Amino acid sequence: MSFLAELKKRNVYRVAALYIIVSWLILQAADVFTSFLPLPEWTSRLIFVLLMIGLPIALILAWAFELTAEGVRRETGSAPDGPQGIGSHKKLDILIIGSIVLILVFFGLNHDWQRETVTAGEIRSIVVLPLDNLMNDPEQGYFVEGMHDALITELSKIKALRVISRTSAMHYKDSGKSVPEIALELGVDGVLEGSVLKAGNMVRVTAQLIEGRSDRHIWADNFDRELNDILALYADVTREIANQIRVTVTPDEKASLAVSEPVDPEVYELYLKGRYLCGNWSPQEMQQGIKLLQQAVNLDPQHAPSQAQLALCLVYTVFFDYMTPMEIDMRAREAALTAVQLDDRLAEAHVALGSVSYYLGFEPRTAEGEYRKALEINPNSIDALLHMSWLLVAAGRFDEAAALTKHAAELDPLSTSATNAMGHLYYVKRDFDRAIDGYETAMVLDRSDPSLHYYLAGPFEQKGEYEKAISLYKSATELSQDAPLYLAALGHAYGVAGMHEEALQVLQDLQQSPYPSPYNLAIVHLGLGHYEQAIDWLEKAFEVRNSQLVYINQGPRFDPLRDNERFIRLLERFGW
Repeated sequence: MSFLAELKKRNVYRVAALYIIVSWLILQAADVFTSFLPLPEWTSRLIFVLLMIGLPIALILAWAFELTAEGVRRETGSAPDGPQGIGSHKKLDILIIGSIVLILVFFGLNHDWQRETVTAGEIRSIVVLPLDNLMNDPEQGYFVEGMHDALITELSKIKALRVISRTSAMHYKDSGKSVPEIALELGVDGVLEGSVLKAGNMVRVTAQLIEGRSDRHIWADNFDRELNDILALYADVTREIANQIRVTVTPDEKASLAVSEPVDPEVYELYLKGRYLCGNWSPQEMQQGIKLLQQAVNLDPQHAPSQAQLALCLVYTVFFDYMTPMEIDMRAREAALTAVQLDDRLAEAHVALGSVSYYLGFEPRTAEGEYRKALEINPNSIDALLHMSWLLVAAGRFDEAAALTKHAAELDPLSTSATNAMGHLYYVKRDFDRAIDGYETAMVLDRSDPSLHYYLAGPFEQKGEYEKAISLYKSATELSQDAPLYLAALGHAYGVAGMHEEALQVLQDLQQSPYPSPYNLAIVHLGLGHYEQAIDWLEKAFEVRNSQLVYINQGPRFDPLRDNERFIRLLERFGW
C-alpha cells in the first residue's frame, strides 16, 4: 500500500480537514471577542500560532490512533474497514464537505467583489465620525469625546489630507444618516468610524475606514494600548490610515507622528475632562475645567497640553467677562510660555501663547507670529485659523483674513464659529448686507447661542434698523442670563436709537456689577454720544487689559471716534 493510500486509510486527510475547519471557527470567534473585550492586540496572533503548532500534533495522533466504537485504540494499519466504519467515514465526509461549502458561502457573501473599484489613493479628505462609547457609562463621555478630538488633531497634522473638524463631525452623532449622505454633505472622500472601550488601564480603539461615495469598507483594525501610552495609539491609527490611503506624509510629519511620550493616566484624564468642560463655554463649567486643568498641571508640570489648555481656558473666561484680566494674566502667561518651552511642536501651545499675547498683552505682532507657528505645525488647526483670521480682520488685512476664514469653513462647514467669522469679516469691511447673510447662516446652525444673536444685531444697528437690532440684543441678553457684554451692546443700541432713558438704565445696571467692565461702560457712553467719557473708559479698559478692546481698531461701532486725537493715540498704543 502506498504512503498516500495509508494516509487515507488512517483518516489523516479527514483529521486535517476537520482541524482546519475547527481552527477557522476558533479564529472567527477570537476575532469577534477581541473586537469588544480589552484583550491585548496580539491575542489573535497567539491563537493562530498555537493552532499551527497543534496541526502536526493532530496529524501524528491521527496516524497513530483510531477512534472506534470501543474507544481509542492504536492503529495497526491492517484491519479493513467494515460496513460500520465505512458508514461512519461517509458521514464524516459529508460533514467535512458541508462545512467547506458553508465556509465558501460565508466568504462569498462577505467578500467585497467590487473592492477593486475603491481606489484608496483618491481619498484626500476625511471626516472622523463621533466614536461610539462601548463603556455604557455616560460619565465617560468626556473621555470618548477627548479621544475623538485627539484623533482629528493627529490626522490634521498631515498637510495633504483635509480633515473635517470635530465641531462639524459632532453634528452626525446619532443622526442615522448613511455614510454616502454624510460624505456628500461634507464633501469628503472617506469616512472613519470607530469605538472606544476603556477597562482599567487598557484602552481599545476600533476603527474602520469607508469610501464615502460607495459605502465600501477599505480597512478596519483594533488598536490596544495602556492609558499611559495613549499618544502612541493616536499615532498608530494615523500612520495606518495614511498607509491605507497612500497619502503623502512629509519627513517632518513622520517625525511628529513618531513622537509619543508616555503620560500619567490620571493627568491625561484630568486634561480630557478639563478641556471638555472648558469647551462648553458656561461660566460654571469653565471654572470647573480650569480647576481640573490646574490639578493636571500640579500633578505633572511637564505635560504641555494641560499647560496650553489651561492658558487658553483662562483667556476665554476673561474674553466672556467671567473673570477680570488682572486675575489671570500672570497665570495664563506662565502656563502658555511653559507649554511652548516643553513642546515647541505643539500647535495648541502656540495658539495659547498667541492668545495670551493678543487678548491680554495687546501685542498683535507677537500674537501673529505665534499663530503662524501654530499653522506651520498644523495647517488644519481650526483654533489657529480662526484666531489668526480675527487678528487680521482687526488689523484691516481683509484679503489675508478671508483666505484663512474660507479654509476654516472648508474644514468646519457646520460650525457656527467658522461661519460667524465670515460674517464678522464682512461686518468690519462695512459690507453689512453680506454680514447679515453670514451671521444668519450661522444662526440657522444654532439659534440657542446668545453670541450669534449678538453678532447679527451689529450690522442691523449699523444700517439704522434699530428695532431689529434691539430685539436681537435682547435675545442675546436673555439667552445668556444678562451677560454684561450683551447688556452693554443693548445699551449702545438704545443710545443710538434715541432711547436715552433705557440706555441710562442699562448703564446704571452695569455700574452696580461687582466688577464693572470699563469696556462695557464705554460702549453705552458711546451710544449716548458721550464721546469723551467713552474714551475715558476705553483708556481704563486698556490699562486693565479688557480683551474686547482688540476690536476698536476697525470696529464700525467706533467710527464716531476716528478723528478724536485721544482715540488715535489709544490705537497707537496697540502697535498695529
